[in-house]
Amino acid sequence: MRKWVGVVGGIVIVAAAGYLGAQAYSSQRFDSEIDELVSRLDASPDWQVSRDDVDSGWFHSSGRIEARYLEAAQNTDPVVVEVPYEASHGLLETTLNGEVQIRGSEGEALFGEVIESEGPVTWTGRFLTREQKLQAHFMLPSFSQTVSVPAQQVAGETTAPRDMQLDFAGLTLDLEQVDDKVTFNGEAPRLQMADDQADILVEGTSLSGAFEGNEKAFHQAMSLTIPTTTVTPNGNPAVVSKDVSYAVEATLDAEQLAMQLQMKMGETRVQDQSVFDGGFALTLDHVDGDAYRSLVAALDEHLTDIQSAIDADDDQQLQSALQPLRPSIKAVLAGSPHLSLDSLTANSPVLGMKMRGSGELGIDGDGIESWDLDTMNVETLQRVLLPRLEGRLTLEGAPAMMLMALGLPMSRDPLQVELADGVLQLNGQRMPLLPPTSASE
Repeated sequence: MRKWVGVVGGIVIVAAAGYLGAQAYSSQRFDSEIDELVSRLDASPDWQVSRDDVDSGWFHSSGRIEARYLEAAQNTDPVVVEVPYEASHGLLETTLNGEVQIRGSEGEALFGEVIESEGPVTWTGRFLTREQKLQAHFMLPSFSQTVSVPAQQVAGETTAPRDMQLDFAGLTLDLEQVDDKVTFNGEAPRLQMADDQADILVEGTSLSGAFEGNEKAFHQAMSLTIPTTTVTPNGNPAVVSKDVSYAVEATLDAEQLAMQLQMKMGETRVQDQSVFDGGFALTLDHVDGDAYRSLVAALDEHLTDIQSAIDADDDQQLQSALQPLRPSIKAVLAGSPHLSLDSLTANSPVLGMKMRGSGELGIDGDGIESWDLDTMNVETLQRVLLPRLEGRLTLEGAPAMMLMALGLPMSRDPLQVELADGVLQLNGQRMPLLPPTSASE
């Protein structure tokens, strides 16, 4: 009997030791994953990310992650994102919960003070130990408040300052991270913006996407869908658009960057009258990978100077700020980038239009790497660059108003547009884009 008691006792001890060991491993893996995530975010030149107030244990952990946006801080308007968290560790998973608060230069909270919401962003999550998978569910609070819109200049006209009523029904966002791949899905059921000019209602917005890799090589995809958008101008009938969608996919590898863009607009109606539907698809490729990486790095480094020049409306300051980007821009052009209009549709029963189109535009980059952009003014650059552009565009069912504006007979279909050697041809009619006396270099 004593023998069996000893055996059972030994089993209990081994099981307890195994349980505690597994528990310790689970909490340690979670802690390592958080450290790796903070380090990865802190590597960005625009963000400073740290973790403090850390209390690590086998069963419970807590801490606080702080992310400070450095570019904004240089403009004396720092933005700080605070993420305190609580974690409960199990053998196979760790559950988490916490809040997210965004604070401005004077410590004011975006949610609860600037935006009159009931509280900050809240979130829950879990870390699956065996799969090394992190999942999180974020909930942005709803709010309703009046905001002041300053005077703006649109198309040469200045709009007066006004008050706008915002009603936001909240947003939910699900994130999942496995290794270096992050996927997300979000939903915003309702956003309404109203002032003395118009009432805009956006309903059922959904967002999804994935990112895998890093700034050196990646694959990313994102899509945005809005089932219903209603715009009601003051004193005019409502314009209702259905199924507006936007999708982009990009891949950067050792050789090149390639990107596909799609935009679709379902039926738009005014007083039960269909007025428009359509969409387009674009592909950008043959963008040299190293040139793209160099351009992004230079843009990140000098973005503050460029933005300051734009804000000051100073052309000379802007040219100086863009100077460091010229070698990268030249390298991108030397790679002969190519843009394709894969498809274009535009239908309007009101205008009697049913248009279809496709085309492409490319540049011959041979020899561009030897150019000295510092000695070229805008006119010289235009004179040597235009003859290198080659493109075509075919439009079937082009509307009569477009043909009239181009000075073309309305009997010709399809409309053929070609660009070569600095000459634009519209259905065979030549339109030189360079002065006759200019000579190509």
